[in-house]
Order: sequence, then structure tokens, then C-alpha cells
Amino acid sequence: MTSGDACHTCYKLPKAYFSRGSCCVLEEFTKHKSEILAVIESIESLTTEEGGAADNLLSMVREQLITNCFNLVILGQFKRGKTTLINSLIGKEILPSSVVPLTSMVTILRFGKELRCNIFMEDGSEKNIRIEELSDYVTEKGNPKNVRGVRCARIEYPSPFLGEGILLIDTPGIGSTFMHNTETTYNFLDHLDAALFLMSADVPISQVEKELIETIKGSTQKIFFVLNKIDNLAPKEIEEIIAFNKQVLEEMGVTVDEILPISAREALKAKGANNNIQLSQSGLLHLENTLGRFLSSEKGKIVLNTTISKTQRFIARKLSQIAIEKKTLESSGEELEDKLNTFHKLVTNLKQDREDIAYLLKGESDKLCLKVEEMLRILEEKETTRIKQRLTDFYGKTPDLSPTVFRNEMQKVIKEEIVKGFDIFRKDTEQAISQSIQDAFNRFTKRSNDIIREFKAAAEILFEVTMDQSEFTVELTKDNSFYYMVQDYTAPTEEEVKSILRTLLPKSMSRKMVFHEMMERVSSDVGRNCGRTRSDLTTRIGKTIGHYSKQLKELGIDLIAQIEQAIQKGQERRRAGEESVRIELRLLADKANKLKEYKENLASIGNAINLVGVKQGQMGMKMG
Repeated sequence: MTSGDACHTCYKLPKAYFSRGSCCVLEEFTKHKSEILAVIESIESLTTEEGGAADNLLSMVREQLITNCFNLVILGQFKRGKTTLINSLIGKEILPSSVVPLTSMVTILRFGKELRCNIFMEDGSEKNIRIEELSDYVTEKGNPKNVRGVRCARIEYPSPFLGEGILLIDTPGIGSTFMHNTETTYNFLDHLDAALFLMSADVPISQVEKELIETIKGSTQKIFFVLNKIDNLAPKEIEEIIAFNKQVLEEMGVTVDEILPISAREALKAKGANNNIQLSQSGLLHLENTLGRFLSSEKGKIVLNTTISKTQRFIARKLSQIAIEKKTLESSGEELEDKLNTFHKLVTNLKQDREDIAYLLKGESDKLCLKVEEMLRILEEKETTRIKQRLTDFYGKTPDLSPTVFRNEMQKVIKEEIVKGFDIFRKDTEQAISQSIQDAFNRFTKRSNDIIREFKAAAEILFEVTMDQSEFTVELTKDNSFYYMVQDYTAPTEEEVKSILRTLLPKSMSRKMVFHEMMERVSSDVGRNCGRTRSDLTTRIGKTIGHYSKQLKELGIDLIAQIEQAIQKGQERRRAGEESVRIELRLLADKANKLKEYKENLASIGNAINLVGVKQGQMGMKMG
């Protein structure tokens, strides 16, 4: 589940939601956002006749700014009151809550003009349900172990808190009796932009909570720490638990501006009864204002600066294309032909370099598979010997067990030891293979970027222009399909026959028969799992390197297309005659001047945005 999956339409947040200070920040954000969108609109109008991928890129930048979606993920151990807190933030008891571990699925809330609930299934289907049916899909009681195959739930609701593209995300509690709930939460951590971490006032921070914080502290720039259930404690006790938790967090290396004390239960009651005094006492207003300041200032600043940077890069590409087209129009026929021949040679060399790297990558893949083969050969010998010794020891220590019980217990020993041995191997091998792949990719990525830089430098000299710098990047595929399995040993009918035969033999002889049978199965079971592991690892290596190779095929394609598009347009104008060339040169000069003006406008907007951030910081220091 990605941010894009959850975010299709976003709405503007009513200014009345924020406090006076944060409202001013929101006005600044809205102003700068409008200014940037106006510049983007002007650029689109100026370049719309050119078409192509570049315009699509600018459209994507504009759409990202308009939607401005942001994942605020609610995290914490089970039964800390996450669902109640979300209900209090949106002002209505929409999400189901209970006294037992309840939430089992990720639930996403976003702004909508009316209440609407959609369930997204793992098979890709989607269904619209009544809000009263939600518990049948997202709770442990209604959907135990996710037997329904739900991917996530999405609720739309006209709450002011969900404005400006805020996605409020409820996750299952970690550390509950249901391991799959904890896994669901951890699997979603890649998608958080900011986290609201909920602790409880009635217990100190736990080891499970500390482990989750360790996991997320490097993946998000902002964590809001909230202490819930303060209605159970006296003011002095609240201060003590806040001080204790803050000390623990800071010892972990976590920066804690403050821990916000609230009673989500009292806040929800207060909103339902429209009781402002009770709402203020619950602590929720302070939390809302803190979130509001962040969402309208820090978050907005990041969004705006990112949009400006991407738009300026788009302008730089357009200016390069204009310069190349201009050079194509101004060159003599012979000079242009020489330039085109040289450019085509550069493209041919780049394609050959790509093929060479792809060939070397194939060799790297083969080397890694041979490495896996050797590691598994050593593992098979080692584990077979180790488990057989373990069975021998067990045989000597259990002389009183009957043959049937003895056989069952030895089966358990084999299963436990295979899982134990392969667990260790899996951890060590995955790390070694991942490091080998990463080292190879680092070498090839450096080589690819050197090739791109050489191509770019040659093209710049050839056409006497400065072109946008681009780096080849690649993301490793994340495939968790690695597994192993201990097969069932014998069919029931076969075991029944052997069991009958054992009853006719002396106990000592029957035990020896069982012992030798189990010793033989050790070799076959270890070998079978080595084969399964070999298949898994080589498949994953192939997928990862294949993913890299696929992206490698795109190396330089944007740069080539950028140049070819400009050349093609220049050649078309030349064929149209000298008057067409003169008109086009004037248009290009005018377009270049306007693009440079838009670039300067964006730089001015960026300076204003960052100056506001500095002033706010200075004001905060003075107030402190």
C-alpha cells in the first residue's frame, strides 16, 4: 500500500481549524502554493505545443502539489487508545474500539464531502460498505487472521482535521497476542511521512515500544510523542511518567521536543457533548495545534521546496533543448551533418556500453549462484552431521520411551533442529548475498554514471550547451519469498504397518529400527531443504539483477530523447525555408527569456518560503 494508492483526491483545509499562529502559517503556505501553481501554468502554456514526456513530468509535479497528500501514521503498542484518539481527532466515533486487541488491518482516513467506506482486497478488488460493517473487515473478531483477504480499508469523512491532503492512518497495535497484527504494522512503516506515537500514562514505556521507535526513528523526520489516559493519574504522577519516558527516549538517541499528555476518551466525550471546557482539559486542543503548526509549516515547506526544485529542473531541460534547436537552425548544412553523425556515434557507443554492462551483470549473477551452491554444500554436510549427532544423543538419553513415542519425539527433534540451523543460515546468507549484490551494483552504478557523464560532456561540446545533470539510480527489489519446509515423514498407512511390526519385536530392536529410520531421514530432509533454499536464493538473485538490468536499459534514454527532439524540430524548420527559420529563432529567443524569468520567479518564491521558516524559528526562540 503506497501513498498514491490511498490518495486520489484531496481537499482544502478550512482555516478556522487552526489556532491564530498556525493560521498565519497556513495563509503563507496557500499563498506560495498559488504562486508556484501560477508559474507552472505559465510554463505549461509556453511549452504545451511541444508535447512529449517532459510535459507529462511537469503535469505530475503540478498534480503532486495540488493533492499535497501526507501520511500521518498512528503507532503504538496494543490497547494504548490509538483508535479512540483518531475518533477524537476527527470528532466522531467512526472506527470501532474495544477492551481487547481489536484493530487488525491498516485503516486510512481522508477528507471526503460525505461519509464513505471502501475495502481494498488482496486480489485487487474493491468494495463499498456501510460504516456499520467496518468491524467485519478490520477487526480481529470480525476478520481473524485476515481470512477475508483484506489489504486495507479507506474511509472518507468531512472532518477539518483531514484537510490539505492529510491521510490519518490507524495501524494494529504491536506486541499483541496476534503476531500477524504486529507484522501488518511493521510492513506499513515504509509509508509514513510523520508518526504520532501513542504511549499510556498507566504504564512506563515498554521494550516492545522501544523496539518500534528504534525501527521508525531513522525513517521519518518527525515523531509526535503522546501520553494517553492521563485521566487515570494525578498531575504530579503525569509529570513523573512524562519525565521518565522522556529520559528513556533520549537515552535511545531520540530527540523529544515534548510529550503531549491527553485523554482521548475524555476528548471524544467532550466533542460529542460540545463541551469546550472538558475538551481543553483533555489536552486534545494542544495536540491539535501542535499537529496543525507542523502540517501547515514544516510539512508545507518541504512540499513547496520540492516542487520548486523539480520545476526548475524542468526549465533547465527546456532551455537545453532550445539551445540545441537554435544550434541546429544556425549551423550550415555541412556543419549540421557532421554534428548529427558525431551525435549518432555517441548514441551507438552509449548503447554498446549498456550492453557490455548487462553482459558483466550476467556474469555477476552466475558468480553469486555458484557462491550459493558452495555455501549450501557446506551447510548440507554440517547440518546433516550436527542433527545426526543430536539424534544419537537423544537416543542415548531416552531409553525408557516406547518405540512409537520415541519416533514421534525424534521427528520433533529433526523439525526443531532443521528450523534452528536454517534460521541461522538464512540470516547469515541473506546478509552476505545482499552485500555482494550491493557491492556489485555500486561498481556498475559508478561505471554507468561515468558513461552518462562522458556522453553528456560530449553532447555539450558538440552542441555548445549546458545540459541537465542526471545520475543513474536503481532501487533494489525487496522479495521476502525465502523459506524452507520440513516435509511430513510418512503416510499414515505406512506408519500404521510399521507400528504393528514394531509391536511384534523386542523394545530395544524396535527402538533401533526407529533410530536408523530417523537417521536416514535427516539426510533427505536436509538435502530437500537445501534444494528449496537454493531455488529461493537463485530466484531472488535473478529477480534483483534482472530488475537492475531492466533499469540499465533506460540509461541515458531521457538525455538522448531530449537532444533528438530538439534536433528533429530544428530540421523541420530548416526544411520549411529561411523565413520559417528566422521566425523560429525569434520564438526560441522569446521562449528562453520567459523560461529564465519563470526560473527567477521560482527562486524568489523559494527564498520567501525559507525566510518565513527562519523568522518563525527566531520568533519561537524569543518566545521560549
